Amino acid sequence: MSGAPQRDVWAATLIELAATNPDLLVLDGDLATSTRADRFAASCPDRFVQMGIAEQGMVGAAVGLASMGFVPWLSSFSVFFTHRAVDQVRMSVAQTHANVKIAGHYSGLQTGFTGKTHLDVADLAVMRAMPGMTVLAPADATECAALVRWATEHAGPVFLRLGREGTDDLFEPGSYRPAPGAPAQRPPPRRTRGSTRLYARSTRRLLSR
Repeated sequence: MSGAPQRDVWAATLIELAATNPDLLVLDGDLATSTRADRFAASCPDRFVQMGIAEQGMVGAAVGLASMGFVPWLSSFSVFFTHRAVDQVRMSVAQTHANVKIAGHYSGLQTGFTGKTHLDVADLAVMRAMPGMTVLAPADATECAALVRWATEHAGPVFLRLGREGTDDLFEPGSYRPAPGAPAQRPPPRRTRGSTRLYARSTRRLLSR
């Protein structure tokens, strides 16, 4: 898992969790190859729903599934949740405190391959303004896996901000195990003697020496 892209870690962790959680579902907005939701679909075809290019409807369907006791994970690019489906997220998910988990992929400006229409830097501001929404932004693969587990067990809406590429390792494997229901607090990052690091909200190393 070391240095693995967060989208790969997200999918692998959900596949692992699905083995013991029969209520876990994944709904995708026609981006399964890009978000790696296709790996979950291949492993758990009866727990995957392809919703097509209809993010508003996908959010509404997830709220209905959550009301029936399922734990739906939504999969698409961040920009489509925070702009195209923002009304449904606010009214149906956040204000009702629905147990819906939103995986916002391709966050920030990390890659230009998708074009400027698919990039978003306002997602943190939009989701943090949602009532009752827990916003998580993992820094590396270890933290990503831990937060996927935490979000799945947490009762309430969660937005998980994911980058596309692999990241530098900040946390020791196994060191990050937030307890269900407790705030998702980070452990101290690993340090080396004589080193100085500058950290920012990014999935790439900005400065390290």
